[in-house]
Amino acid sequence: MKIKLKMTKLVFLTALFGSAGLFLSMVFGPSSSGAPASHTGAPGEQTCAVSGCHDDNALNSGTAKLNIDAGNISNYIPGKTYPIKIQILDAGIQRFGFQITALSLSENKNIGKLLVTDVLKTQYMNNLVEYKDREYITYTFNGTDALEPGVGEWVVNWKAPSENLGPVIFYVGAVSANDNENDKGDFTYTSQLTINDSK
Repeated sequence: MKIKLKMTKLVFLTALFGSAGLFLSMVFGPSSSGAPASHTGAPGEQTCAVSGCHDDNALNSGTAKLNIDAGNISNYIPGKTYPIKIQILDAGIQRFGFQITALSLSENKNIGKLLVTDVLKTQYMNNLVEYKDREYITYTFNGTDALEPGVGEWVVNWKAPSENLGPVIFYVGAVSANDNENDKGDFTYTSQLTINDSK
């Protein structure tokens, strides 16, 4: 009898939370749990402007400004960790998304280590099919909210490799969303930042 009661509770809770998740995905769109891996515009990758989601407008055709800020450093020190701020500015917009990867200039492969600093707004992901040697950080559902009207902002950490491996290029793809409960009418942007090693 007790086992049956517990099973009934379990089924009820599963249905309840499953329904809640379905409701949220319907309201905020299928991408609110993070952009698909490999959508930064890095060499060989797509962006959300051409992959069938936020594809109403041409890439970088809107008025927003996408910035990658590493604190004005020009050379990384092996083994040191650096905060990387991604910011997109678009007047009046309340919802944004992003994805970042860090690749070597020489081989377009992962260099150093991207680290999540805010688990509520960002999450780690990789692509085990096309680009097994690349890692990404993207937004979470909570991470789509504007910091303030017109401002989307996230901070991740990047730990430099243990030795000088040449320049690192940070590639970022971002979306400025009109929050109309679907993927239509949004704008997609890309940007990149290069930091040299300390040789």
